[in-house]
Amino acid sequence: MGADEEAALAGRLAERGRVQLPDLLRAEDAAVLGEAARTAAYQTVTLGGRGHVDLPAAWLQSLTPVQRGDMGRAAQEAATERFHYLYDNYPLWDLNEAGQLAEPWTGLLAFLNGEAFLHMARRITGEPRIAFADAQLTRFRPGHFLTAHDDEVEGKNRYYAYVLNLSSRWRIEWGGLLAFHGDDGHVSEALLPKFNSLSLLKVPAVHSVSQVSLFAGGDRLAVTGWLRGR
Repeated sequence: MGADEEAALAGRLAERGRVQLPDLLRAEDAAVLGEAARTAAYQTVTLGGRGHVDLPAAWLQSLTPVQRGDMGRAAQEAATERFHYLYDNYPLWDLNEAGQLAEPWTGLLAFLNGEAFLHMARRITGEPRIAFADAQLTRFRPGHFLTAHDDEVEGKNRYYAYVLNLSSRWRIEWGGLLAFHGDDGHVSEALLPKFNSLSLLKVPAVHSVSQVSLFAGGDRLAVTGWLRGR
């Protein structure tokens, strides 16, 4: 990335609080990650009565189709009036901390936490306190969603959120858009999950991931996390 392009991205981020960087990785590396994302051992995550719930794939497969349908409908109904989410994840950061992560994901975490990437992130954001990037792999299948939230959690030192998009192609009408909520109740901007792009957004900022449509031609795949301080 040239100095002029970097300066333009930094200016846009300073003005709007979000920006999307194209072609973050080499094309061949992005392709490897995209293929790995399609075959990862996901679990489903959602909110239950007591908070966040991880639902292992084997447990979900043990349910009858009626039970799975009831669970999905309950999540949809809960989202009508309050914060809620339903999607699949593969917890890269936690698995790496436990020594259970393999390539190509260990290589991606090394890249995201290498000085070259972090230094670029500090330059573009103007935030010198960025020290590391955590990560999870996410998969939004048809019907999946993430309602409005701002990513701020006390004690987590989250300065910027990021989304590294890994779906090889995506259309606007398939949903899964990273949508920013304006003070006037309108969508102030929405970012398409363009392959190999990196979306950066300042924390806090109210945003959501629009529901992936039932006719989407694939799953919305992305590595997401936060650029954090110690």
